Amino acid sequence: MKKIPLALTLISTLVFSHYSMATTDTSHTTQNPTYQLDGKSVLGRTENVYLSGVAGLSDIPFVGKIDTGAETTSMHAEDIQVTSTHPDYKNLTNQELMLALTEEVINNSDVAYSDWDGSTFEPFDTQVSFKIQNPRTGKMEQIEAPLERVSMIRSRTSSTPILRPTIKMSLKIADQELETDVNLTDRSHFSAPILIGKTFLAENALVFAGYDYLQEQEKSTVVGRKEVVSIGGLSVNASFSFSNRYSNLHAIDIDVDKKSNKVTFDMVSNDGQKQEMSLPLVRMLNVGGKQRPLVYVPVQLSKDTTRDILVYLRDRSGSESQLRIGTMAASEHFMINSNAENLLSGGAESFQDATKSGEPLIISPEEDIMLDNFPLKAVASFTVSTPVLKVESFEITGSGDNAKVDFFLMDADGEPKKVSKKVIKQLKVGSDTRPVVSADLVVSGKAQQREFALDVLDKNEKAPYFILGKKMAKEGVYINTRADYLSNAEPLFKVGHVELVEVSGMTFPAKLDTGADVSSMNAVNIKRFKKDGQDMVSFTYQNNQGDKQDFVKPVIDVMRIKAKKGEEVNIRPVVEMEVKLGDLEKKVKVNLQDRSRFEYSMILGKNFLKYGALVSSDEDYVLGKKK
Repeated sequence: MKKIPLALTLISTLVFSHYSMATTDTSHTTQNPTYQLDGKSVLGRTENVYLSGVAGLSDIPFVGKIDTGAETTSMHAEDIQVTSTHPDYKNLTNQELMLALTEEVINNSDVAYSDWDGSTFEPFDTQVSFKIQNPRTGKMEQIEAPLERVSMIRSRTSSTPILRPTIKMSLKIADQELETDVNLTDRSHFSAPILIGKTFLAENALVFAGYDYLQEQEKSTVVGRKEVVSIGGLSVNASFSFSNRYSNLHAIDIDVDKKSNKVTFDMVSNDGQKQEMSLPLVRMLNVGGKQRPLVYVPVQLSKDTTRDILVYLRDRSGSESQLRIGTMAASEHFMINSNAENLLSGGAESFQDATKSGEPLIISPEEDIMLDNFPLKAVASFTVSTPVLKVESFEITGSGDNAKVDFFLMDADGEPKKVSKKVIKQLKVGSDTRPVVSADLVVSGKAQQREFALDVLDKNEKAPYFILGKKMAKEGVYINTRADYLSNAEPLFKVGHVELVEVSGMTFPAKLDTGADVSSMNAVNIKRFKKDGQDMVSFTYQNNQGDKQDFVKPVIDVMRIKAKKGEEVNIRPVVEMEVKLGDLEKKVKVNLQDRSRFEYSMILGKNFLKYGALVSSDEDYVLGKKK
């Protein structure tokens, strides 16, 4: 398997935050960074998409989910109308019209479905009109275009395909503009209004499912762990959350008018001033069983820099900050310097510019590290300066230069081992005394002798873990929410949309789908039961290549799969399976479903592909031809 070595870099020195990649583009700027490989853009799983051909929307970023498993590109639209001036079809509209047109093409044409295009449907004189809301202003933009073709989308719950009107649209991602087929549908129940499929990706882009907003990284704004920003002219304290995906803003007297699609509320500043605001409703979000309105709020970071941040509104009067920024907004807009506060008071600076003079330690909110060869979970912290190891208990014996401390850690086999360390000094934290010791610490592949304090786990904490303090690196510690476990980055390697995988001694083709969160495999005769109090499942795997194997596995989770419009929610048991792709072998979660009517018996999703696979949607068997 050809791997892309970590030594290869882009023009900027910190690319992928420890992932690196060759580039053929030497025209990078702060405003328009472009990551490329083999002449193709490399996109993250989520990227900003611009409707470059639509007046009034061309400069508005829409959230796009980059999905190598989707044959077509689709987009949320409202009031979709399909009409024809052809005398044989002028009395039909929408679904009836599209059904009649597809039957006509199927019955009276030799053109295969894969070759349907504008010329196939041009004789029917069909137009599509629809509306797209500007999420910042609420204005509905009316768009009209000729019908390019009718997309027939396969349904999980029905043998009858879903028909969608498809038009040509100009889309722009990572400064690459392409006129492509886009099918129109209701995506209001999904977080991403645009799904980028093969019609855009083929010949143009590779996809790394392990990253979100990769193309936004270099131009992201470097901020401190706490900031003061301006909204509507009022000063607002901003902080960051690594546990919440969505951001939330302090607001009172919230009134949602669904008829006008407006939300009116009083925003409260950090000194108690109030200001009424009225913003377009994006949609309602279920938060802890309560429906909260989602709106885009213009957040002024500095005199010359404003970012539109998607937030839900709630009363935060009991919190120190009025704006709590979640991981989705942080990934799109920010890189967080945990050592600093109020960096914006000196003006907004991009990540690319901020790192020209040094290389800070860049970590995810959660990491895997090694401490004296003990594997440990580690977390980033905005409050801890000196690194801390939290353990179940520790015992100090001796005093002065002879003082030592004993505690237990789990080794790589999961066995508890006693660790004894010389006490270098003791820190007084409130009424507690914490011994400081030293050990070999491996973070981001670099070994270093590091001093850290010991503390006892809280009651709700179950296993030892390490807190990466703010002083872990001289050049600072930057927290990057775009990817998981950046300090243990796997070598990148290119794969096709279909590759041979190995599972339990069987080798068969699987589809590599960046749009799927969790991998999935074919299972029939699924039976749930309990054994010694453990939820279990028995099932049979089989494929078109003649492989067949029975399994009995613990159920480690249950997934509720979001459905397309008109489909029922799909509930699936989840088990763990060892999967091998080329040289990459991982134990990952796999949900079970009957895939017997699909071409491929297994899908590898983000939870496997994030370990370094760059997916090319228009190539198959890059790692080896099917035998």
